[in-house]
Amino acid sequence: MRLPCARPAVAAAPPPPSRATRPRRAAPPAPRAAGAGAVQAPHAGAREQPAWTGGDAVSRLVNALIASPLYPVMAFAARAAMKRTAAQKGLDWDAETRKLLADPELPRISAEIEDRNLVIPDYYKVPMHSYAEGNLNWLAAAEMSSAAAVVACRVYGDDCATAPEAVARFRTAITGAIRGYLASTGAREPNAILDVGCATGIGTRWLAAEFPGAAVTGLDASPHFIAVAELEQRRTPLPDGRTIRFDHALAESAPYPDCSFDLVAVQYVAHECPQSATRAIISEAARLLRPGGVVVFVDNDPRSARLQAMQPWMFTLMKSSEPWSDEFYSLHLEAAVVDAGFGAVRTVAVNTSHHAVLARLPEA
Repeated sequence: MRLPCARPAVAAAPPPPSRATRPRRAAPPAPRAAGAGAVQAPHAGAREQPAWTGGDAVSRLVNALIASPLYPVMAFAARAAMKRTAAQKGLDWDAETRKLLADPELPRISAEIEDRNLVIPDYYKVPMHSYAEGNLNWLAAAEMSSAAAVVACRVYGDDCATAPEAVARFRTAITGAIRGYLASTGAREPNAILDVGCATGIGTRWLAAEFPGAAVTGLDASPHFIAVAELEQRRTPLPDGRTIRFDHALAESAPYPDCSFDLVAVQYVAHECPQSATRAIISEAARLLRPGGVVVFVDNDPRSARLQAMQPWMFTLMKSSEPWSDEFYSLHLEAAVVDAGFGAVRTVAVNTSHHAVLARLPEA
């Protein structure tokens, strides 16, 4: 007989503040004893969040620009800047997009995989990444692979000559951080992995490659992203023959029983969410994980010296495409996972701009 999972107590999440009054990032909690939820601060002496987020004067000025008639111009400039980086690294952004959108399998897969009864939350419908419909459109899904490659290229600059080289370095740093955490905490090798907000499955496939003994599931609220993920899987199956399950579902209310997974990964999702949604995702991860299971959040590092030193034109373009930036940067993620009942919290820099926040549930 299967024993029920222990459930950590989770405080109710407060409603998100208005965009005009988003708070400054809270100070981190005092470090706890090792093994009891200790929080590591990898950037000693750094600001808790960039000056261009929260309630600072710089942030208010940037928000005013974003709310002005200049927004369409900034959105166009942000996309143009991404495409320039892609071209510099030998990636033909537009050709890749056209090829994917022209695939006749895509609409058929979408019809198979979309849950038409799924109620999409309002925060997910706002303009994002220069797309008026956010992630709920085919263009965003078709451009995801190129956009993700550009992010990696910008992280490593001239250290990586090509986009594939940058992506490989970017992703192996993430899987390496997870491996290191499992080893340092004595957590078990995962047999079942959930990639929350998996988009088109790029990071999901890297997780599957890193953990060949695991059954891997990817979940995303965008039917367009999930359809592309499934299409890519059919085009290029995993070498070992495993099939990743891709589900159209919400991160806050996943359609799986309690205690279904050993590892829940949330990669580059929190910066696209209000704080209330992020806290709900953390609580859902606690429900889905088996005792001793691990959650990992990979995202922009608020304390990154590189992010904090960005030039005004760059952070204005960046923030114009990320509507929840102020809420993301003002949330102390390490404290939030402790609040949800996780312990052994570790924060690991995976590159100069991003970090992984890892934690695990008690064994019993």
